[in-house]
Amino acid sequence: MTLLEAIPTTTATPITLPTLLLSAMIWVPALGAIGLLFFPTRTEVQRERARSFAIGTAALVLAFGVFMWYGFRDQSGTFAYEETRSWLRGVGSSYHLGVDGVSMPLLLLSSILFVVAVLASSRLREQAKEYFTLLLLLETGVNGVFASLDYLLFFLFWQLQAVPMFLLIARFGGPRRLSAAWKFLAVDLAASALLLLAILILYFKAPVRTFDISTLHDLAVPAATATLISWLFFIAFAVRLPAFPFHTWFIDAQGEASAPTALILGGILVKLGGYGIIRVNLGEFQDAFHRISGAVVVIAIVTVLWSAIAALAQDDLRRLVGYVVMSHMGLVLLAAASAAPVAINGAVLLMVADGLTAALLVLMAAAIVERAGTTSIRAMGGMAAHMGRGALFWILAALAAIGFPGLASFIGQFMIVVGAYPSQRIATWVAVLGILVLAGVMILTVQRIFFGATPERPGRLRDLGTLELFNAAALTTFIVLLGVLPAILMDSINFSVLSLLSRGSG
Repeated sequence: MTLLEAIPTTTATPITLPTLLLSAMIWVPALGAIGLLFFPTRTEVQRERARSFAIGTAALVLAFGVFMWYGFRDQSGTFAYEETRSWLRGVGSSYHLGVDGVSMPLLLLSSILFVVAVLASSRLREQAKEYFTLLLLLETGVNGVFASLDYLLFFLFWQLQAVPMFLLIARFGGPRRLSAAWKFLAVDLAASALLLLAILILYFKAPVRTFDISTLHDLAVPAATATLISWLFFIAFAVRLPAFPFHTWFIDAQGEASAPTALILGGILVKLGGYGIIRVNLGEFQDAFHRISGAVVVIAIVTVLWSAIAALAQDDLRRLVGYVVMSHMGLVLLAAASAAPVAINGAVLLMVADGLTAALLVLMAAAIVERAGTTSIRAMGGMAAHMGRGALFWILAALAAIGFPGLASFIGQFMIVVGAYPSQRIATWVAVLGILVLAGVMILTVQRIFFGATPERPGRLRDLGTLELFNAAALTTFIVLLGVLPAILMDSINFSVLSLLSRGSG
């Protein structure tokens, strides 16, 4: 049997509209970024045209995502919109794309958040063209990871995110942006090295040289090698998640990045870590992952507890939002360690819910910091008297973050607790304690910012502007809709989770 005969995935599929939609969600942002390079930006009118073009590009990707979602709901196979093109045939890699109920909701979340991020950047004046170019390139990398069914393609899209995010933090962030950006890049490159090492070990252990995920799924690997590969994948994904003790890069970046960049960072970029653990560790190496699940559980509960305790001691509002996201990602890690279908369903739903909630928290935190003139929570107070609408949206976001019934995160957190409890009873109770501590922190933060003693401020602070109000209202609508009607996503998620877990168990 020749190499080409052994790799059926290199056979090109017919070009159809649904297939092109998935590729479009990946490559339209990149084409938009290239197009932006030709826009002159010397005058305000020219800069406005560049901004409008970036908004239109991101909105087009969202339209593709919504259209795909309506077609995806009736999908009965393992992957929808699957596309296989001949690419690097000599090394056994193909342009293999596809989405299921685990990746499609996250891909849709990505398209929503990038639209919000571009809209939230509309007041940017200096280097606007460069900023939107980087943001659109970042979207290509994120969407490519969610759609990749080839390990080499997965890795290349993963790496594509590093430079745009580094430059977005370093050039458009706060006073300590360079330190945060270099820390992000160093940690991300180290994690990517582990990811590449795991992929190469898997590649060279295969009797047929291929990077195709479906083909390598059936590979028989010695237990020790499988455990090593699982550890390498897990650490690479846990760094991005971010799990304790790999979280400091994320907290620093969250505190220093501009609001739209922080929105993408906390809303979708860290979800790639959770997605990787579910897709690869659980879906491809479930037996090996089970052997390290004890250590994973410890990391999960420490992540939940540490983030809650750190949030309690945190005075920086923007860094506080980072710890909220970190706590939710610890719950995702606990769900993955349990490998229970109910918990995994809850983990996917929580990642989507947390993406929306984190985006709203980041935008409201940026608005509050701008008006208060400080990131210190202790220096704020009485903001509700000046920002009535801002206070309302922050309180809604805080309630969603702590899992208030009727809002997006509640169902996900509840399913994780219920699903993980039978196999991880003590860990589940500890995680619940962390959730309760975080809830107390968010309530205390609301009191300090909006209803505490009012410091002396010159003049009257303005409330949310029209664009800020639009972004907040749109995100709140999604949060409420997902909290009231979780079945919008759950039916598709459940089918794919059951399929993934059955695949992972062989």
